[in-house]
Amino acid sequence: MRRAPGRGSVRTQTTLVAAGVVALVLVISAVGLTGLVRHRLVDAERVAARVRADDVVALARTGRLPNPLAYPGEESGATQVLDSKGTVIDATGNLEDEPALSELRPDVGDHESEILTDVPLEDDDRYVIVATTAEVSGDNLTVLAAASLESADDTVETLWSTFLWGIPLLTLLVAGTTRLLVARALRPVGAITDEVADITQADLHRRVPQPASTDEIAQLASTMNDMLARLESSSTRQQRFVADASHEMRSPLASSRAVLEVAALHPGSVDDLVAAIGDSLIDHQRLETLVSDLLMLARLDGSQTAIRRVATDVEALTRTVIERRIEPAVEFAGVGPAIVLADGPQLDRVLTNLLDNAARHRRSRTAVAVTAARPTVEITVDDDGPGIAEADRQRVFEPFTRLDAARTADQGTGLGLAIVAEIVGDLGGRVRVDDSPLGGARLVVSLPSS
Repeated sequence: MRRAPGRGSVRTQTTLVAAGVVALVLVISAVGLTGLVRHRLVDAERVAARVRADDVVALARTGRLPNPLAYPGEESGATQVLDSKGTVIDATGNLEDEPALSELRPDVGDHESEILTDVPLEDDDRYVIVATTAEVSGDNLTVLAAASLESADDTVETLWSTFLWGIPLLTLLVAGTTRLLVARALRPVGAITDEVADITQADLHRRVPQPASTDEIAQLASTMNDMLARLESSSTRQQRFVADASHEMRSPLASSRAVLEVAALHPGSVDDLVAAIGDSLIDHQRLETLVSDLLMLARLDGSQTAIRRVATDVEALTRTVIERRIEPAVEFAGVGPAIVLADGPQLDRVLTNLLDNAARHRRSRTAVAVTAARPTVEITVDDDGPGIAEADRQRVFEPFTRLDAARTADQGTGLGLAIVAEIVGDLGGRVRVDDSPLGGARLVVSLPSS
């Protein structure tokens, strides 16, 4: 049974990452936007106060500066006029008898501003103070104009309050949407997991459901099905191999047991016992050869043999193998040095098995040739036997495959060509069966040259 997604599941991790990223972006955006809005609103009030100060300067220059200070459009503005000594000489009604709002004293023609909270007005709002100095009738007058930031602060507070509930709500919405979308996207993975969890050694024929899409999950399903197909094929071959090995080993054991039991029941003469022992030794020799070949197949592993590979002259090695053969009429044609990277004993085994196969099936002739044509070196073994039908040319390289016409007790273990195929494949080469010009079979081994 598939476990429910936990804290470490892809769905949970993706949801947390998406929600965290969105929340971080929203908080940064909220802080930036709030700061920008605050700056713009305060700037607007600063500009308004500066315009008011310039208007008061204009009134002063006309000599019509009222006291208390009031002018068209700004009857209730918070404004003061100071002389060059900093004494308040005029002010709006809401600043009557109040000291100067600020210590700002800019140069003539300049403007300066600051934000204060302790302005002596009826409310406790923050104010932006703009100061400007102008020369009027030979005296330097400084005008201080104050503008309330209550509206700006209220707007920023409202905006920030909206962010305080809006950001968590939007983050939760993104988290929920992400979780649903990820769950939907990973649903095929759950189906694959359930199917694989139920597959046992006896169910390797089953396959995981494959989505109709072409995304990574579909590729995963396809890869899983390919793997299951390979496992099924491997399991089938293994079962067949075990069954064939058991059968092949049972035959010499049964034959030897029968001979010895007959000899035990009817010992006869010493010659009869010696003959029985000789027959039993023949069966044991077959069994020993079979076990040796099985161990050879089990040991063949490219990761282990690669470290033993050295430059080997195939032409010289082939000549050596032929010279120790006992059958007559083995022809050889070489072209000089033909170098490959190989494990010498294993390549010797390849040549021996090929010649053994030719010797078992030939009528009278075997021809061996070594040719070197970069990037390959080819070993060709021909015989003048019955040949191999085209339909059987791949099957002969499978373990325990012996063609029906050759299934006799003295025709080998059925592992020789399988060992050849394994070793040649490990060396990065290939082996094939063709028709021989001698009338029988031609086995061709191609190896990458060095």
